[in-house]
Amino acid sequence: MKIESLGDWKKTHYTSQIVPELDGKEVILMGWAREIRLHAKIAFIILADREGDAQVIVKDQKFLEKVKELNREDVIAVKGIVNKTDKSVRGVEVILKDLKILNKSIKPLPLEITEKTPAELDTRLNARVLDLRKPKVIAIFKIRNKILSSARRYFEENGFFEIETPKIIATATEGGADLFPVKYFEQEAFLRQSPQIYKELLTSAFEKVYEIGPIFRAEPSDTPRHLAEVVQMDIEMGFATEEDTWKVMEGLLETIYKNVRNECPKELKLLGRNLEIPKKPFERITYADTIDILKQEGIKIKFGDDIPPAGEKKLSEIYKKPVIVYEWPMELKPYYIHPHESDPNLSYGFDVILDGIELASGGRRIHDPDMYVEMIKRKGLNPDKFKEIVEFYKLGMPPHSGWAIGVDRLTMIISGVKNIREAVLFPRDVKRIKP
Repeated sequence: MKIESLGDWKKTHYTSQIVPELDGKEVILMGWAREIRLHAKIAFIILADREGDAQVIVKDQKFLEKVKELNREDVIAVKGIVNKTDKSVRGVEVILKDLKILNKSIKPLPLEITEKTPAELDTRLNARVLDLRKPKVIAIFKIRNKILSSARRYFEENGFFEIETPKIIATATEGGADLFPVKYFEQEAFLRQSPQIYKELLTSAFEKVYEIGPIFRAEPSDTPRHLAEVVQMDIEMGFATEEDTWKVMEGLLETIYKNVRNECPKELKLLGRNLEIPKKPFERITYADTIDILKQEGIKIKFGDDIPPAGEKKLSEIYKKPVIVYEWPMELKPYYIHPHESDPNLSYGFDVILDGIELASGGRRIHDPDMYVEMIKRKGLNPDKFKEIVEFYKLGMPPHSGWAIGVDRLTMIISGVKNIREAVLFPRDVKRIKP
C-alpha cells in the first residue's frame, strides 16, 4: 500500500474534543488505528491519540477496500463530519469523508496495546513506544508532566532562580566509587552524581536556586525503586537553615498534589488513585528517636544503620503523613553536610519519607572553607581534587541549605505504580541500557 502525504491537511481536534456539541461540524483527526471492525457495507475504526479515542464510521463504499488494508496501529488521518448519536458510548461519532494512511505498523505487534492480555514489564519496556500509547501509561506521564510544571511555577513564585549545572564533572560530589567514567578529551571525567557542588556555589550569586535534571548513580542496586539514571529536583537556599528548606518542601508538595488532583482527575481515575494532600506540618523526628521507634516496632536496626525499606514503610504507617528524619550520624552523610554544633558526631542532614519511600534528602551545608577541607579529609577524599571549589568558598560563601527530590520516585508515589521503571520513559538500570 502506498504511504500518503499529509498534504495540506491540519489536525483540527484531539479525540477528547469530539463532543455532541460539534454535531455537523467537519473535523480532521490524526492518530493510530486502534481497532478496525469490518462488516458487509460498513466499517468502524477506533482512532486513538494521546487524549483518548473516537469512533469513525465508514459508510462510503469507495473507502471500504482501503479500510480492509488497515492494521492495528497504522498511522491515519481522518476527515469527517461529527454526528451526535445515542448508539455510541460517548454519544458522538465521526462519519468518514476522506482517509489518509500516513504510515504502516508491523503485524503482528510485539505488544497487545489494548491491555486485554497483560504483559510483563520487560516485554513492555522492550516495546516501549507501543506501551506509551496505552491510556493508563499515558496517564502516568501526564501526571509527571503536571508534577514538573507545578514545581517550576512554585519555585518561580517563591523567588527561586532556575540554573543548569554541568553533567560532566572532574570528581565525585558525593564521595564513594559509584561513578560512571567518561572519556573527556585527554582527562578523566565522570557523569555527575548530583549538581551538589555547583548549586551550592551558586547561592553565593543567586541566593535561592533550583534545578531539575538528570543524575547518574553507578551503584548496582536492582530494586523496584532504584535506577542508574535519575531525574532529580534540587534546591539550594543561601542565608537559610535546613528548617527553612523543610517549609519549602511542604509548600511544594502541597502545590504539586493539589494541582495533580485538580487538573488530572481523568488520569487519576484511570489509575484508580484517590489522591490525598500530604498533611502539614510534616512529622519531624530525630534519627536517634527514629531508631528507638523502629526497634519497638520490631524492625531490626541499630544506631548507625541506614533506615531499611521496612522501616520507611513503618514510619509512614505510624504517622500517616510525610516524615522528616533529622540529626543523622555524620558518618552516614556526605562531607558537605554541616556537623551538628552540639555534637560533631551528628549532622544537620535529613531525609524525607513519603508513603513508605525515601523521597528526598538534604541538610545544612558547610560554608566555612577550612571546615570544608577538614570534612573532605575526614571522609577519606583527596582535597587536591576539590582545590578549585575550595577557592570559590574563600570568596564569601553564605550559610546555605538544600535538598533533592527524586522526580521518578515522586511520580511513582503519586501515580501508584509499583516499579519506578513505569514512571520513566526509557529507564536505565543495571540490566537495561536500551531501547
